[in-house]
Amino acid sequence: MRTKQHGEGFVGRIEAETVVSGVIAGAIMIGVESMASLVTGRHVLLPFRYAASIVMGSDALEGSWLSVFILGTIVHFSIATMFAFAYGVMNTQLPGRERAWGAREAMLGMLFATVVWLLDFQLIARFFYPWMLDHSQPVQWWLHAVGFGLPLGLLFAAREKAPDDVVRPAGGPHV
Repeated sequence: MRTKQHGEGFVGRIEAETVVSGVIAGAIMIGVESMASLVTGRHVLLPFRYAASIVMGSDALEGSWLSVFILGTIVHFSIATMFAFAYGVMNTQLPGRERAWGAREAMLGMLFATVVWLLDFQLIARFFYPWMLDHSQPVQWWLHAVGFGLPLGLLFAAREKAPDDVVRPAGGPHV
């Protein structure tokens, strides 16, 4: 259920709705990554191992599947939610009409996910989690852009209200 927006720049609603979109996009992302693992002949739960390895280190690549699955799920969705929240904060800088435009949000979401991939894999993983670089990095980029960024942008745009639906305070400016 959406809360009412009381004018442009009201931060709480936008971030809350982006977090919901981020959880959904995170579910799509982990599904796409699991399918990619399966298609490449690896275990379907390998992405959960990699997510768990952020906390457990390389031990997650060998640990019990159940504990790694649970920890990997928590880590994956925590990261997806954190990045989705950042995406929402970034979007509060845009006028409402632009935030509701699906094509623009799709491209912005994919660009945002590209930055996430660059940060996570090309910077952080190189120094702290080198085992995450064992896979094709162009494929990892594509999985992030299309599996997370595209749905995040489209879901965010779909959850935005049309400018006519925005509730403004009495006496406030009308667009």
